Amino acid sequence: MQNISINNFVDGFIAFLFAISGPIAIMLSITSNNNIDIDSVSVWLFGCFALNGFLSIIVTIIFKQPLIFMWSIPGIILIGFSLKTYSMNEIVGVYLVSSFLLLFLSFTNLISFLKKNIPTEIVMGMVAGIFMSFCISWIQSLQSAPLLSGGMTFIFFLFLVISKKIKFLPPLLACLIAGLMIIGYETNINFNNFKPEIVTPFVTLPEFNVNAIIELTIPLIITVIFIQNGQGLALLESRGYKPPINQITYACGFGSFFNAYFGSVSTCLTGPVTGIIINDPKVKNHHVSAIIFCLLCIIFGLYSPFVLDMLNQLPSEFIITLGGLALLTVLKQSFVDSFKSNRSLGALITFLVTLSEFSLFNIGAPFWGLISGFLVTKLLENNN
Repeated sequence: MQNISINNFVDGFIAFLFAISGPIAIMLSITSNNNIDIDSVSVWLFGCFALNGFLSIIVTIIFKQPLIFMWSIPGIILIGFSLKTYSMNEIVGVYLVSSFLLLFLSFTNLISFLKKNIPTEIVMGMVAGIFMSFCISWIQSLQSAPLLSGGMTFIFFLFLVISKKIKFLPPLLACLIAGLMIIGYETNINFNNFKPEIVTPFVTLPEFNVNAIIELTIPLIITVIFIQNGQGLALLESRGYKPPINQITYACGFGSFFNAYFGSVSTCLTGPVTGIIINDPKVKNHHVSAIIFCLLCIIFGLYSPFVLDMLNQLPSEFIITLGGLALLTVLKQSFVDSFKSNRSLGALITFLVTLSEFSLFNIGAPFWGLISGFLVTKLLENNN
């Protein structure tokens, strides 16, 4: 416990802000387009954050690793598209079938076999392509909100320079404080108008539509195992961890089963959030940062109606800037791991396809990036 520092709290809090910003914005745009009522959205968030946060704390304590389980962003995008064709009850049926398949896969060696045969460089190329978009959004925010984003960026790099010479405020914490001060100066947010409200969960019963199961189950499994879990596993291994693959898959299936009844998309190992939690190699006890993050997620899930209302008042550039700056170190390491060997062409193809947001058969660019990079490596770089 003596190695716990303020950085653990800062990393956990920044990761939390990231998790409730961009991903939530994606979910809200999908629910708005499909006319999902706010009560249902609150229950979705209860499952995505509170239940997954509780599961993450248990697994993290057991394995003493920052194993954080949240929800699949590509999965919710896939489901958002499919809600135009299928009812929410039929989608819940798909969630349940997917959870059973994940549980089954956790008792096989299939995932370990695939992981051993897909080069690390390819996976890190995918991770770099995903994280690049977040960092680009930070750069773009400098134009859309020059005072807020520019001020936060300046403070971040100023304290980064200072931290090289003396121990002071962590750069991300200084950046966070500066951002809140600028928001207070630029806006007139009255937090007294917000009233705490706890979510009232309700269950959505499943309907098993064969067409929906055939169309959505495999793509949903792919988003969990190859896109989301692949990012998290690669990041953890880059920091020297040895994540238990089968147990992680089992946890995804277990969490997905219970979340399904609340309408929440399948549980998965986090990518960007994991990157923020482990962004500083000098910080010890990353699992403590993960637990702090999960406790905040549980509170968010329980008070989702209240927090959603308050979150809407903060400028989007505030979270975008925090997330982009927090992921800089991880993005740099992803590039190093991708291009340091003779498999650099395959890694480059993976990176470019992932960055392109190419989609085919309702399956997102990260998966096709892995496939294309793998084929290039096997055909052109196999002797390496």
